[in-house]
Amino acid sequence: MISRTLPGSLAALTILASACAFAARPTISEDRELKVIDLTSWDCRDRPEGTAKTPDGAERNRLKNRPNADVGGMKIVSLETATFLRYVAPFDAQTKGTRRKDLTTTQRRQLDPLEKQIVSFTGYLVLAYAGPPESTNCGSTDFHDWHLELFEKPLDHAPEIGDPTPVICEITPRTQNGVYRDQIRMQSLAAFIRAPDLTIEPTGHAARKIRVTGYLLWDDEHNGAADVGTTIRSFAANGYHQPWRSTAWEIHPVIKIETAEAAPPVPATTPTLTPPLPTPTTKTTPSGVAPKQFVTITVPVKIKILYGETVIPRGTRVRIVGHGAHTVTVSYLDGTYAIPIESTDFR
Repeated sequence: MISRTLPGSLAALTILASACAFAARPTISEDRELKVIDLTSWDCRDRPEGTAKTPDGAERNRLKNRPNADVGGMKIVSLETATFLRYVAPFDAQTKGTRRKDLTTTQRRQLDPLEKQIVSFTGYLVLAYAGPPESTNCGSTDFHDWHLELFEKPLDHAPEIGDPTPVICEITPRTQNGVYRDQIRMQSLAAFIRAPDLTIEPTGHAARKIRVTGYLLWDDEHNGAADVGTTIRSFAANGYHQPWRSTAWEIHPVIKIETAEAAPPVPATTPTLTPPLPTPTTKTTPSGVAPKQFVTITVPVKIKILYGETVIPRGTRVRIVGHGAHTVTVSYLDGTYAIPIESTDFR
């Protein structure tokens, strides 16, 4: 008879391997949408170098943490995937696998003026997600970058093996409020959102073509073969595709985002939700008191959409269509949804 019990040493190794695989998954924020954040409570606000331990790390963080800039009236180079890669190709050709601290004097003279440039990059926003804790943001989970994966062509699926790699653009805590106040929303632009457990959630619509404006940055921490390549070859234990970018160059920080094409038309027929939405009712509003027009989501709410399910993230402000005793009907994306009143700040 073959024993079904693993020898002690093998069992221990199996447990250790499982623990390491779990530990490889980063802990990320519950955020699935941009929101206004209060930087006054952030202990990293006045530390642009973050918690870097080396001079090159501090330099990189200071570049990532540059503040918003007024780009109005500024003459800005406009790039798409092919022209972006050609723009940085001469530097990339000399520095494959190289780190910032190992650059020659000549390479340094090429890098410095490039990283001072503000450019615009246009592509399709296939995937967006809250970044993991980084030294840039003093290891905070709540004050995090937003990673945007922009592709030359829209994908009708989340990035998978065989797909081309994207160009990476990152919104930082220091630029997020400005982007949010321009009415930019990830759920409206991205085709997919990576959830806190690293699963991929469809937003219910195709990737939108957007124009991202921000600083050029050479992220030499991600300049190796595992990170940079033309085609996705595999997925790492942490759930991220490898390679995950076309170049170590990125737009970081993102200062401004604009839609580069009109929103796709709403389908002629809207699927019936199950169960069907209850008919909104209206509460009597005391004389002289204006009815509440918006609510803020206080607890993430899962809803059914055209192509499956998605989550209205905590902190999202949505317009009220109507309400009853236990639900409030809100307008979100391209539909209306009845959600529990206790999931909102409705009073």
